[in-house]
Amino acid sequence: MRKVLISSFIGALLIVLGGIWFLYGNLEVDVKVPPSADILAAKETIKLSIETNKATPFTKIKVFIQQDNKTLTLYEGDLQNREIEEVIKTKEAGFKDGKAELIAELIFPFHKEIILKKEIVIDTTPPSIDIVEKPRRLIIGEPGVVAVKTSPDVDKVYVQLGKAKFYLLPFKGNIYKTIITAPLFLLKKPQNYYVIAIDKAGNIAERFLPIQIKLKKFHQRKIYFDKETLERIVLKFFPTPDNLLEKFQKINTKFRQEADKKLVEICKQSENRLYAKGRFLQLPGSEPTAYYGDHRYYYYNGKLIGESVHKGIDLAKYRHAPVVAANSGRVVFTGRITVYGNTIIIDHGYGVFTLYGHLNDFTVKVGEEVKKGQVIGHTDTTGLALGDHLHFGVLIWGYAANPLFFFDGHYLNYYFYKPLLKQISP
Repeated sequence: MRKVLISSFIGALLIVLGGIWFLYGNLEVDVKVPPSADILAAKETIKLSIETNKATPFTKIKVFIQQDNKTLTLYEGDLQNREIEEVIKTKEAGFKDGKAELIAELIFPFHKEIILKKEIVIDTTPPSIDIVEKPRRLIIGEPGVVAVKTSPDVDKVYVQLGKAKFYLLPFKGNIYKTIITAPLFLLKKPQNYYVIAIDKAGNIAERFLPIQIKLKKFHQRKIYFDKETLERIVLKFFPTPDNLLEKFQKINTKFRQEADKKLVEICKQSENRLYAKGRFLQLPGSEPTAYYGDHRYYYYNGKLIGESVHKGIDLAKYRHAPVVAANSGRVVFTGRITVYGNTIIIDHGYGVFTLYGHLNDFTVKVGEEVKKGQVIGHTDTTGLALGDHLHFGVLIWGYAANPLFFFDGHYLNYYFYKPLLKQISP
């Protein structure tokens, strides 16, 4: 009888153990942590994912941050596949700047098992910003040099002006430099410049950049369209000339806005190397037919049908005239941009780009380094152009500046090259 009881007990035990093995054997759990969680700022959105090959009863998982005797739970609950997104405030939770641990722990009915222990860093101190160089004032369309000194942990630093960003690039040590401008949108909505610095943890510092903006009155011009001219414009963008006014207004508003956005996107990356030397070249032998800032009013049958502000200078020579690079640089774009037609954009370094619009062709490729005076294409009427000419623009991080400043060698030497190239103690 005793042997029977022992055998029954062993049998029951084996069944229980077999059940436990069936439930928990070959259990695989993975907690994935993005690199952004390596350093946590004062306020942080942390994203984690839990992946398991099977759901098991009575098993829970706990993910938490631990530093000394302080613990902050990010998630605690049943073990299952899930995404975790938690906004945490490390300072309010009592954490100090320094090392901590991110831990994931499986909780079984009779024991616990740590499946992840990752060292992280708590950093709640915003970066420092010192203004080293800036223009005292800027006229609308004028370029200016800004230099700042930051703490070593800075990951990104830029000048903010409303919607515009002018990215500061590494110069030497903790010194960053860039070119900014006073864009045309300031004529409608005056705004202030700020330097924004973001460290590797994500802490943000902001500092007011006092620059006086001098507004300027630009020329106004009335342009009268007849039906034939309006049809020529519309047929460049649409297959049929019906609904002339509606289509023209779409070209003049939506297509212009799309072009502006594309230019900012193209010019988001620039090299912290200055290719340009000396003054920028006006198209040799050309005559200006329209200037930066010209406010154009378009009329049809005696009625105002639209308006625009010119963001470059129009240079006319003769049909299919050779176009040269205004200064040395690297080609970053060749292609079609709505109202500008066939377009080339050249990066000259530190956020300065030149734009060549309404072209017939391209004789250079993206990535190619070009020299000042090198032929890069030929003029035409592509895009929103009625006569053969070059639309020449200077873009500062995608925002139009006045090309006349760049044609002036004396101005550039004193206000552009000298402060941009000046050595500053890091």
